[in-house]
Amino acid sequence: MYKASIIVTISNEYALTENFFKNLFQIINDDINIFTVVDGETDVKTVRFLQELQNNHSNISVIFENENLGFSKANNIGAFRSESPYLIFLNSDTFPVDDALYKMIEFMDSSPDTGVAQGLILYPQSNLVQSAGHIFGFYKTTHVFDGLEQENPVVQKTAERQALASGFYITRRQLFVAEKGFDELFYNAWEGLEYSLKIHARGYKCMYYPEAKAYHVKGSGRNRRFRDESYQTGYFWHRWGEKIRIDLPDIYRLQLQEGDYKYQYLLVNGSSIREDIWSILLKEIPFHMIGQYHIEKSMSKKAISLEDSVPASFLQSRTSLLFVVDNFRDIINNYRVFNYRHSFRPHDMILDLHGNVKYPSE
Repeated sequence: MYKASIIVTISNEYALTENFFKNLFQIINDDINIFTVVDGETDVKTVRFLQELQNNHSNISVIFENENLGFSKANNIGAFRSESPYLIFLNSDTFPVDDALYKMIEFMDSSPDTGVAQGLILYPQSNLVQSAGHIFGFYKTTHVFDGLEQENPVVQKTAERQALASGFYITRRQLFVAEKGFDELFYNAWEGLEYSLKIHARGYKCMYYPEAKAYHVKGSGRNRRFRDESYQTGYFWHRWGEKIRIDLPDIYRLQLQEGDYKYQYLLVNGSSIREDIWSILLKEIPFHMIGQYHIEKSMSKKAISLEDSVPASFLQSRTSLLFVVDNFRDIINNYRVFNYRHSFRPHDMILDLHGNVKYPSE
């Protein structure tokens, strides 16, 4: 019996497909098999390449579907063919590093109370964190530590999550079968996150395991047609909105120091959510807020220039500023302002919706 089965769906161009499998066969042995579901792909070069792979490797099975079934259904078809104890789900634009897949298998073997485990997912362009699991705010979910350096101690710590990203995770086949696979009402989004929530609800742990690493091109491996996620998003929150625990503050507390609580702060909101929602998210963290300012910004413009967004009465204030943003990279490059404020040493901080805590004066 194989140690694990890799499940991957294909609905993308030849170059990405070739690069994915060239990497995969360099890092696995014959003790892991692969079920590849071709989700309505009609590119002749891609189809021929996959047929050649199947002819040349005994541990890969290629299943050709004539129509676009969607990510959930296509993955289910591959997964239910497996007889291995573990299923490893990979997006076809994910590139595991070295022995990452074997590390995931070993982790599951040593952790019988774990139902799903995700490795550390990195951006291939920057080598920064893309995902360390999922985090939940107020009816919003994001990837934990997006944009952070992978060497950061908080990134390197194995941790339990409510939910995980299925582009690079492993689960026990018996649990997947018991849950009847991914919910096929999710066409190309939410299915893996929702499955891990169901496993967590069963009493199993969902673990983030950073010893296993992979690079994810992001957005290239899923079906590019029918990308409207609106009904899928509504369906997800209808089912899970009242069951999910807001855990964003927990991630902040892992990084905050005792000294962070002794200052008074002016809140500067440059995020996509309102101040009253931030009040809900931060209510259990003992910050002393004495004022606030909301940055008006274009929805199409993510980067924030503080000189044309925040009045001088705030930027020149000796009171510490607490910036809240979608991602710290939206604001961290304001060198002139932060350098000026550093001259009188306030205790400025940046919190973002990915759980990152940054000190711009550092």
